[in-house]
Amino acid sequence: MTLIEVARRWREENGYVGRGGVIVLFDGKVQSWVNELRNPEHWQPGCVAVDEQGRTWTTIAGNESDGALMWLPNDPI
Repeated sequence: MTLIEVARRWREENGYVGRGGVIVLFDGKVQSWVNELRNPEHWQPGCVAVDEQGRTWTTIAGNESDGALMWLPNDPI
């Protein structure tokens, strides 16, 4: 199952369809839902955020204790 499929299934099972925001995953497991993509320093590098349209972002740089530097889009802008 892809990360997009995992995020969609989690939205369906937890009542988050139509609420917008992003599902944040790490190592293929859902960590949280947030209403908007922000605060990369709250997530360690390697987290992936998936929105309802299937667009994705990955946290990069930084470290586990200090968090990531930024969210980098995985799709063409």
